[in-house]
Amino acid sequence: MRNYIVLLLALSVGGLMHAQPFQRHHLTAGLGAATPQGELNDYYQSAFSWSLAYGYRPASFFQVDLGWDGAYNAARVNDYYESDVFGAVRIRDFQHYFPVGGRVILPLARGKAELYGGGGGAYMRYSEGLRQPSDYYRVDCPVCNARDGFGFYALAGGDVAVNRSQSLRFGVTAKMYKGTTDGLSVGVIPAAKTKDRWVNVYFHLTLSL
Repeated sequence: MRNYIVLLLALSVGGLMHAQPFQRHHLTAGLGAATPQGELNDYYQSAFSWSLAYGYRPASFFQVDLGWDGAYNAARVNDYYESDVFGAVRIRDFQHYFPVGGRVILPLARGKAELYGGGGGAYMRYSEGLRQPSDYYRVDCPVCNARDGFGFYALAGGDVAVNRSQSLRFGVTAKMYKGTTDGLSVGVIPAAKTKDRWVNVYFHLTLSL
């Protein structure tokens, strides 16, 4: 009886997937804020953030995710490097998050709206870099520091279709990153291993193909 029920459920899900067409490729761009939590509260502050992602759906209810999230000036670095050609050039700081994982999607109203949640692994890197004074000449920064590490992320959000073909969607997504980073000091964070946590929230547009 148990095998019969499992087979029946599998056939039902397969029939549902076959009956409901869906786009497989999803390109997402968003803007929002990155907020440090826990230990990072003593070193970093909330900052402007962006998100770029690609998602592939082998089924209507599951998506594989690959992305890049970034934040600017959370460490409040305000130093300058004296270059030979351009004089004092400002040093800026960036935070980078590279999530790889997946999500489960709950379509509503025949796919016009979606709720989703998921997670996976993540690589995090905080770095300093020069504000380049020219598009045609690049200044190296021997005094710029960086630190990085690995962890995981979780996400939850939703979106709604803004056109009839449901190829363009507007939504909001919250991501929680948690992991450890180690390396040189970026801003006032110590040059030691730290336990890091971020909560990043984005408003985004998704193009589905």
